[in-house]
Amino acid sequence: MKNKRKSLSPKQRFEVFKRDSFRCQYCGKTAPDVLLEVDHIKPVKEGGTNDIINLITACKDCNRGKGARLLDDNSVIEKQRAQLEELNERRQQLEMMMEWRNGLRDFEDRQIDIIESRLAVATGSYLTERGKASYRRALKKYGLPLMLDSVDAAISQYLLFDEDGEPIDESVTRVFDYVVKICHCKDLNEDKPYMKDLFYIRGILRNRLSYCNDWKALDYLERAYLANATIESLKDCAKNVKNWTQFCDAVEEFLGRQENGEIEEY
Repeated sequence: MKNKRKSLSPKQRFEVFKRDSFRCQYCGKTAPDVLLEVDHIKPVKEGGTNDIINLITACKDCNRGKGARLLDDNSVIEKQRAQLEELNERRQQLEMMMEWRNGLRDFEDRQIDIIESRLAVATGSYLTERGKASYRRALKKYGLPLMLDSVDAAISQYLLFDEDGEPIDESVTRVFDYVVKICHCKDLNEDKPYMKDLFYIRGILRNRLSYCNDWKALDYLERAYLANATIESLKDCAKNVKNWTQFCDAVEEFLGRQENGEIEEY
């Protein structure tokens, strides 16, 4: 009975090419310089199968010249075995990496649970899925100790109770919203100790003026401080300006005079 050769699927051919780095294993030439084919190490007529261990990448010239003869050089088979071992090692490392990532995810979830538990004890409320996502990003940036410190600070500063001793909803929302903001401020204060005073001065502006652009106010205050304005002078400015425009004009005037060398401090 005639031995029929079973054709290879495109997926099988691709897996062989990929394993062999799209390189002819006889002459070393690579695609697209040569046309690659899949060759059987043990010919089909000799009982060779389509198992990947019996398949090898060959360019058209090498494959057609080889015919049905069996390779005498065991180096090709040894090379295939080494490649398969390397592929298996990569698979194992990928599985280990996925296990490690899943472990990190579980660790993050436990940290979120710790934070949520502390919030729940104080407020009786829990994080939404959106809130958990925000806190998860903050955890990666600031770490659990700073997050917990910020939770305590937010509870202490913003949580209010009604006459029955129940947390007021608006204040609970503010506690949850301000945890990440407090983290940012605390982290910033480590690199820029003066920011604590500037945040306080911005609070004066926020309480006194009908309109205050929080971030622009902080930017103005920091620029003025770095341009040699004292903390006390900035406090006086915040306490005496009548509106947002007057505050901006005062800082711009100081920065302009400082740039022109007209004053040494403010």
